[in-house]
Amino acid sequence: MKVLVAGMGKSGFAAAGLALEHGHAVTACDLATSDRLSVDLSPLLARGLLFYGGSMSPNLLQGVEAVILSPGVPRRSDLVRTALQAGIPVLGEIEWAFRHARGRVLAITGSNGKSTTTTLAGDLMASRLPDVRVGGNLGRPFSEMVAGDTEETWHVLELSSFQLESLDTFRASVAVLLNVTPDHQDRYDSFADYAAAKGEVFRNQGPSDWAVFSADDAEAARLGGASAARKAPFSAGTELEEGAFVRGESALWRRGGAEEVLFARSDLPLPGLHNLENALAACLAARLAGVPEGTLAEPLRRFRGLPHRLERVATVKGAHVYNDSKATNTDAVLKALTAFERGVILLVGGKDKGADFSVLLPEIRRCAKAVLCFGAAASKAEAALKDRGPKVERFESLAAATRRALELAEPGDSVVLSPACASFDEFENFEDRGRKFTAWVRGEEVP
Repeated sequence: MKVLVAGMGKSGFAAAGLALEHGHAVTACDLATSDRLSVDLSPLLARGLLFYGGSMSPNLLQGVEAVILSPGVPRRSDLVRTALQAGIPVLGEIEWAFRHARGRVLAITGSNGKSTTTTLAGDLMASRLPDVRVGGNLGRPFSEMVAGDTEETWHVLELSSFQLESLDTFRASVAVLLNVTPDHQDRYDSFADYAAAKGEVFRNQGPSDWAVFSADDAEAARLGGASAARKAPFSAGTELEEGAFVRGESALWRRGGAEEVLFARSDLPLPGLHNLENALAACLAARLAGVPEGTLAEPLRRFRGLPHRLERVATVKGAHVYNDSKATNTDAVLKALTAFERGVILLVGGKDKGADFSVLLPEIRRCAKAVLCFGAAASKAEAALKDRGPKVERFESLAAATRRALELAEPGDSVVLSPACASFDEFENFEDRGRKFTAWVRGEEVP
């Protein structure tokens, strides 16, 4: 079969390699030229890949029998539209890899918390199950993970809405939807379109599968409740008749009238209500995947979270400093703020994704003593928050806002970078932003 891989980042590279491995004729394209890609194409070129850099022209579709779409390429692009009009199948990289997978899939998505939950679920499962592979949006492409897998393999996948847009036969034995709140409003025409993409995690599930979803999030509960799979809701705030919930100091799973203890709250080393929700989802998913009862507490206690997710990186003048650069929407910021009682100096800003910063006001009034707005979205954030809570100041850059935050910090305070925005106005990505912020507060050389 002649296939065209559109977009040659890590996912496209892995998809092209998988296609070549199975004997297909593979052409690839990207708007970037080969010298500007994040991957080295030479191993694939040596195996017969044809690459067209600097173009995604529909003319490349001539003779093509299938398009494999990287998540960064929108379905509204001319290339995709032309392919669909010509009756050429357009498969996402996740769908392409699934067609070559022998193992089972645990798929995790949500507007916030999916990386932490995916990593934790993978750790919990790997402590007891023989072959657990973790990846997807988290870093390791699914097309790379399927090599040498067996029916005993569990593929634990973090999936973004972009990856979920282009599925067909994909089916998760266990699918998890953490939450659905406004995000990526620069890619979707409406919140309903974005939510529908998230709901695709339950695609093709049947009565032998499991749908795990938040009972506290209205959209997640609606989408999960519509799945054809068995239902396993979770809640950090309400005791459920069926599902996982918290009572006192214990996280419990109730099913068929019986209860088991998943973990004690003291077993969870991460702060914040959102991390309690993430742990409920991960532990419930791990049990449904076959991890034995009573074995979750030990690997949970060892878990230390991920970089750039409410990560404590320094103590300056008696104030703790937190890098939450991954918080690229307002809901993530709201969840982060639940970890603090008072004395927060909050840094917000970056490249706006259509955020309504005013939704932050209740939590800001409760726990913040200052809000420092920075970057391209600084003026918009300042306008939404100024004179409606604690003092608000505006800065051109994150570096300047960080200097001011350290000036304001007093013993017992918490300086929190939780920006509610993308990073691309100043930085390569959220990791780059987080690394530089951490270096600034530690007084180290900026990477």
